[in-house]
Amino acid sequence: MATKVLIIFFFLFAGADVSAQYDSSLSRVNEDIVFAFRLDDKKWVSVCKEKEGKYLVYRIGTKNKIDLQVPTVLDTSSWSRFKFNGYSRGGGKENAAMYFGYLSFGTKGMGYEVYQLWNSEDSIEQCGINIFVDDKLTKVNGDIESKKGNLVNLLYEPKIKREDEDQ
Repeated sequence: MATKVLIIFFFLFAGADVSAQYDSSLSRVNEDIVFAFRLDDKKWVSVCKEKEGKYLVYRIGTKNKIDLQVPTVLDTSSWSRFKFNGYSRGGGKENAAMYFGYLSFGTKGMGYEVYQLWNSEDSIEQCGINIFVDDKLTKVNGDIESKKGNLVNLLYEPKIKREDEDQ
């Protein structure tokens, strides 16, 4: 009887842990969202940073099923998997204020680029993912209304490799 109760408790606890592991935008309790947005198919794209800066991670999927996580091992080496290119200029329309951010990485022979763009001249903000396979580019637009965080904040992250830095 005690064994049966223990087994039931284990499965209940294990099931609860799996469903509570990620919130709807794919971050864990010990992570801060750097940038996240929903796609048309209701999946989320999420870039998260461990609260103490131990790792950076990219995820796509739903809270019940992660389709891809890069890297799979979450440790300090994760920072070297990503490159960032970004810029920010304030000053309103008179100064053509703008910002853009591109976070790029690769896995399994494919290249990925999460992006966020905005300019004050037309006040249009965009986000999405560019996926590169061989010489083919596929653009996947994100729902800007669902966005959380700001990719451009990686401008101030000393651990991330800049696109213009030597390999």
